[in-house]
Amino acid sequence: MPDPAPGYRHELIVALTRILAEWTAPDFLTAVAAREGVSLDPGAIVMVTILSRQGASRPSRLAAQMVTGASNVSKIVGRLTEAGLAVRGPDPSDARVQPVHLTGAGRRVAGAFVRAGDGLVDELLDDWDEADRRAFTAMLQRFERSTIALSSRLLGRHPHGRIISILNRPPASVR
Repeated sequence: MPDPAPGYRHELIVALTRILAEWTAPDFLTAVAAREGVSLDPGAIVMVTILSRQGASRPSRLAAQMVTGASNVSKIVGRLTEAGLAVRGPDPSDARVQPVHLTGAGRRVAGAFVRAGDGLVDELLDDWDEADRRAFTAMLQRFERSTIALSSRLLGRHPHGRIISILNRPPASVR
């Protein structure tokens, strides 16, 4: 098998690249969901996951988060609506927009994804002792915090998601 990330000095990047490639592969996503009795396509799995985490969302925001176009989001929403997992509803702040919401059945499917994820981690760490599990979790959480902080700096965002604007800075003194 070819190296998934050739040329990197850090084995961590190679390992993370391989893990992300496996975990986001369409066949892997559908197989993990199928363990909990859920049969959805990968796009629908991702959309249900996003909606369960953040609540109702505009299709344009879903498209941006899923790195896809509006027409693909519309197709996925259609499949989820047909399956009774999502609906479009009015936005009280903007009558022109119809955000996508999970239904009760959609929230139950999202719960199945959580169970599938927990089962996956249990299986992956099955032969690890408790001390190694705790140490790995603590280090990964630290790495997550560092990643979020770096992302915030690179994207000019406040760590809690607000965009840092030059408009919020005090005015420069006039010479």
